[in-house]
Amino acid sequence: MFQGEFSNNMDDKGRVSIPASFRDVLNNCHADGKITITRSHNTPCLIAYPTREWNRLQNVIKEMPANIKRHYIRAVITPSQSFTPDRQGRVLLAAGLREHASLSRSVHFAGTGETFEIWDKSCWDAQLQADLLALQDFELDM
Repeated sequence: MFQGEFSNNMDDKGRVSIPASFRDVLNNCHADGKITITRSHNTPCLIAYPTREWNRLQNVIKEMPANIKRHYIRAVITPSQSFTPDRQGRVLLAAGLREHASLSRSVHFAGTGETFEIWDKSCWDAQLQADLLALQDFELDM
């Protein structure tokens, strides 16, 4: 499971290092250690899917209504890139993906369970504040 928050710097070529704990999850819990990174359809970030979760998403897409499926494929599937991180744990993000997430030098990784998100640090900070505000009156029954 991907959990935790980490920040890394992206270099001028668009390479960023996947956090070590996320690489450990990929290598220990996902047989091929690969991830597919694509844009989120509803937030200004990228989502990284291990192969198993990417395949699960493909199956969900098959069941979508045709008009939604077409939009989703164009927005999410078309720009996706598959990676095996290099020896330093880096991936090279395409310019279109970096633009969607407004990625600058400071990149923030957020574990979301079976996937993880990649944010521009300042965008993450703003989104987190909005999420906390939206949850301020919510009480979790446990």
